[in-house]
Amino acid sequence: MWLLFAVFFLTFSLGSFRVTEPIFGAVGPIIRTSYGKLEGFQYIMTNGERANVFLGLPYAEPPVGQLRFEKPVPVAKWKGVRQAKKLGNICFQQSYRRLMVGPGEISEDCLYMNIHAPAKRSPNPEGYPVLLFIHGGGFVSGSANYFNYQNISENFVSQGIVFVTINYRLSAYGFFSTGDEVARGNYGYWDQTRALKFIHDIIADFGGNPNLVTVSGESAGAASTSALSLSPHSNWLLHRAITFSGSQYSNFANYSQVVTASLQLATAVGCSGSSQQMKSCMKLKTADEIRNGIFKIGPGRDEFMGIMFNPTIDGEFLPAPADQLVKTAPKIPYMAGVTDAEGGFSAYFDLPEMFTPFLMPHMWSNLTAAQFKNYLWNKFITGGYENDISLKSSVIWKVIKFYITEGAPNQTPKELIARYIDLCTDLFFALPVYQEVQDKVAAGMPSYMFLEEYHNPIMSAPFPVRGAFHGNEMPYLLGAFFPNLDFTFDDNDKKFQRDLISAMVSFAQTGTPVVSGKRWDPVTKEHPNRYMSFDTNSQMKDGFLKESMDFWLKDVMGGADIDMLRETIAAGARRPQK
Repeated sequence: MWLLFAVFFLTFSLGSFRVTEPIFGAVGPIIRTSYGKLEGFQYIMTNGERANVFLGLPYAEPPVGQLRFEKPVPVAKWKGVRQAKKLGNICFQQSYRRLMVGPGEISEDCLYMNIHAPAKRSPNPEGYPVLLFIHGGGFVSGSANYFNYQNISENFVSQGIVFVTINYRLSAYGFFSTGDEVARGNYGYWDQTRALKFIHDIIADFGGNPNLVTVSGESAGAASTSALSLSPHSNWLLHRAITFSGSQYSNFANYSQVVTASLQLATAVGCSGSSQQMKSCMKLKTADEIRNGIFKIGPGRDEFMGIMFNPTIDGEFLPAPADQLVKTAPKIPYMAGVTDAEGGFSAYFDLPEMFTPFLMPHMWSNLTAAQFKNYLWNKFITGGYENDISLKSSVIWKVIKFYITEGAPNQTPKELIARYIDLCTDLFFALPVYQEVQDKVAAGMPSYMFLEEYHNPIMSAPFPVRGAFHGNEMPYLLGAFFPNLDFTFDDNDKKFQRDLISAMVSFAQTGTPVVSGKRWDPVTKEHPNRYMSFDTNSQMKDGFLKESMDFWLKDVMGGADIDMLRETIAAGARRPQK
């Protein structure tokens, strides 16, 4: 849910290395693909080697007009040499503000890809490993344009990785659904699948190995990675997967009310009738009219995640729930983890047109246990379970006892805030990631789990509780710093960055992650809780958030209740109004 850091993620910062200018000669590197020729530019890395950079490659036809709310159509071949030196358009966002998107125009014509590759030929005749990274933003915000080619080249291309980023449709543009065959939704997932097919077609021309593709992502990008590894329409196109803070098991990747929200949107823009009539009418509206309609139906009602349009089990791309799809998916290596304070975003960040957090700044110094308890009860009731007394008594009281009564014995505001952050971390990020890893291990997939336990103090300096918040790894991987909270890497930052990148690179190369020479043991049925602790001295540990995982998986009544409560707390305020 990187969207919720958007109030800070507004600019680029290039990290701690020396930045050189790109080489824009009279003629840049020209690549011939089956779609046409492309001319990019070169960037000289600090190791003296060159990266070939190609920006703004179209991987599908523009999803506009009659192609809106349809699966992406393969891009047509072009004549001549297409210039690939400028980033493509950014997909329409749910917010009017340019949050976390980088440079570029905002448009529905936004299905573009960026490729960064070593200029020298790979010593392996099959080519370099390929890594596709999918941006986060809660499926309603974000853009690959936010990641700069300098960081990508220095961190990954320099180590023999062909690194790819993409833009994909967001919010209603990517996930509108009538709940039937007319408009099933999940168009953003179909875009990502189209991008993978495009990579398969052309990546060898850039020196990449189409048979060694790793997909990775953060937050919504992590949930996307998880979905791509599970869907029968895409799971054969990737060979490894790395997720940071997200899963198809996560609530924000399974919104059961997207159809109702879509029908409300159609009404708001003046479209009615049958599913086909509504869809045809919606195709005639401008992109701005659709975004205005989103605001008419009230995104501000969503107190927690700012999401109204996101993935759903559509019977096609996701023909079944994730825990069923995992049983028949290809057995590819999987690396997944979270930060130790994911929920920090939900406690602190206010984006009025999207959501209002529970903990406003005026509450930081005077939060009481009664306020925390009332919040949980109110969310539980507004979630639509008012008449189920057994669920109230057996689940919500257990949550209050674990996180408040026993979890915060001194009842100080700081202690209560920390436990609220723990609740959000556990329920919306750690638990679904943990569940997916366990299911994949049971299905015979090599799986590796991690926990980010390091953060630079500057990143959480304004707030009363510190920790590795959601998106903690992004400055280290792709140079996405928080404006006004950026910093120069010290020795600890460099160690943390080195370990993260070495794990990703080794995993993309071999399917077995190595952390700066240290062995990383996989999760097994015999060792279900072992994980890599990413810190200044990264090391294997056992007991992945064990107290919290035991509470949810053993003490709470069962998996159905966990899913119910996760949906209740996250979506209670966004339930469609009658």
